[in-house]
Amino acid sequence: MHTLLRVFTLACAGFALGGCASSHDRLPEARYTLAPHQTLPLAERLSITYEGAEDSRCPDNARCIWAGRLAHRFTMRVGGVAQAFYLVRGQPGYMSPALRGSRIELDHLTPPPPRGMAGAAPVAYPVTFNMYAQ
Repeated sequence: MHTLLRVFTLACAGFALGGCASSHDRLPEARYTLAPHQTLPLAERLSITYEGAEDSRCPDNARCIWAGRLAHRFTMRVGGVAQAFYLVRGQPGYMSPALRGSRIELDHLTPPPPRGMAGAAPVAYPVTFNMYAQ
């Protein structure tokens, strides 16, 4: 019995992996908008920072062979551990055990920001994403 209790305790000690989250510990379903470099605290010792966008889309005043893509870069921090991830429109969202059974997806109702012009400095813009409980 003590061995089983020890195994269960060790499994639950892995909070960073979120393995023992109950339905009461689940993160709420919500819609968030973050500016570049803004951090969203989700739970004790769990946060997400929007690092910015990597925009390789074809500028409005150019002809391109490849359409490019707009990728939003995030960092999730669980305690002292950081993990980077990207969200891209039209691709599956992001899931991690640390999110306690939730997934993050770009908000499909928010239109993407306009493409820039060739030769212009990149523009910083906010991102809107949704968190869904699984």
